[in-house]
Amino acid sequence: MEWSIISEQDEFYIQRCLSLARAGFGFVSPNPMVGAVLVENGKVIGEGWHRKYGEAHAEVNAISAVTEITRLPFSTLYVNLEPCAHFGKTPPCADLIIASRIKRVVVGCTDSHDKVSGKGINSLREKGIEVVTPVLENACKDFNRRFFTYHEQKRPYIILKWAQTPDGFMGLPFMQSSRSGGYKITNLDIDTLSHKWRSEEDAILIGYRTYIHDHPLLTTRLFPGKSPRRFVIKYPTTGNKSREDTQLTAEGYTILPENLTEALAILHEQKVTSLIVEGGAATLRHFLENNLWDEARILVGAHPLGHGIPAPAIPAAPSKEMKISNNQLYYVRRHV
Repeated sequence: MEWSIISEQDEFYIQRCLSLARAGFGFVSPNPMVGAVLVENGKVIGEGWHRKYGEAHAEVNAISAVTEITRLPFSTLYVNLEPCAHFGKTPPCADLIIASRIKRVVVGCTDSHDKVSGKGINSLREKGIEVVTPVLENACKDFNRRFFTYHEQKRPYIILKWAQTPDGFMGLPFMQSSRSGGYKITNLDIDTLSHKWRSEEDAILIGYRTYIHDHPLLTTRLFPGKSPRRFVIKYPTTGNKSREDTQLTAEGYTILPENLTEALAILHEQKVTSLIVEGGAATLRHFLENNLWDEARILVGAHPLGHGIPAPAIPAAPSKEMKISNNQLYYVRRHV
């Protein structure tokens, strides 16, 4: 391992990389979010971020933004994730850094993707480039937790989301709900936020009973963003399996098996890096009981119901709480 002195300036510009990279949230999957900054003599001479999957990476955009290329050999490149060293949708960023004669590169954290995993850093060092890493490693890894979970655990990053009343119910039983026209738990502000969340993730999943009873659209109609791919867990039924499957497929759903290990393997194969699970109660508990979740977002309305479908138990102490109008939002993170 090579050791270098990390300065406050190094940390400052890695933090700037993260701020730039955030602009790619929801657009770059299954790639990671990456920002890059070029600094020469204490002055920023180029910045860039990965804008969209299949397009130029952050390092390419930062180098392209430099108007005086003669300054590149005297600059330091900051990037929150190790530069790639393989041909994918674009050429290796490490090769461009070497060709640009940049002499110092500061990297937030290494890339655990098996096609990178230290190869980018090694190729730079082999050409005599000083590489300083890690810098703000925990922050950089957490920032791209969807990407790291996908590659290291071979499954999507899983977000469980549900709404419940303050007395712990998710709604009325199906027959009562049908007669009453349903029961609205959260307010419009929460609904809009939920649709924003959908736009940020690759896919959304519900159980088959939720599909049959509620026919949710699972779109981002309240927020200007892309709608996630839709999946449904198909539990064994006594109905007409062929007709049910044809209907689901026609409506744009992909059917997954009840066995979660098999279901997540299919999602991984389809390059789904992040997944929101929106219900119902049995499906949410299925994920919780199998310890297959990374984050939970619990939305609590203002009015008690008194009876109904019990919500899952909140799996851990909330890491963050927010009040939105008269509703409450709890964030829970699972620490492995």
